[in-house]
Amino acid sequence: MFFRYIDIEMQLCLLTKEKSLALYNLTARNRAYLRRWLPWLDGIQKPGDTDYFIGACLKRFATGEQLTCGILFQNQLVGVAGFNKYNYSTGTAYIGYWLSEDKMGRGIMTRAVQELELIAFMEMNMHKVEIHCALENTPSRKIPQRLGYKEEGCIRRAENLYGRVVDHVIYGLLKEEYLAR
Repeated sequence: MFFRYIDIEMQLCLLTKEKSLALYNLTARNRAYLRRWLPWLDGIQKPGDTDYFIGACLKRFATGEQLTCGILFQNQLVGVAGFNKYNYSTGTAYIGYWLSEDKMGRGIMTRAVQELELIAFMEMNMHKVEIHCALENTPSRKIPQRLGYKEEGCIRRAENLYGRVVDHVIYGLLKEEYLAR
């Protein structure tokens, strides 16, 4: 099982079926906020939908396709962060994340992303980490900006969020940039 202590009050843990109800409840409480930025909310209508999601994530973890972690803050599930996918031919890991609206502004996601960077560069020997954010999603964009990622471009009309099509900003961090920090 994957479990990482980040500090005294925060951990990353592999999402498993034991966290399913907590994840469902967290998603339900944050549905209106998350719907602005995430396209999958309509697919999570009941706890069983979260069970299915976690099962799919575990299968992709077992095959080396992704890593989906719960973020525990003061022993409470407060969000999700991980590698949505890998491109092994280029050595690139793609980080995705979301956090409960009431936990924003505490540095939680910054610390989670820093831990994922360490895993990507130092343990998986990746050469690059990318983060894609909706252009208007200022809180999400602040994470890679704060951590020194380079803004590499914008993909226009990248995602349809319930009838609202948004652009994505691409942020990248190379291993040598990470090591130079």
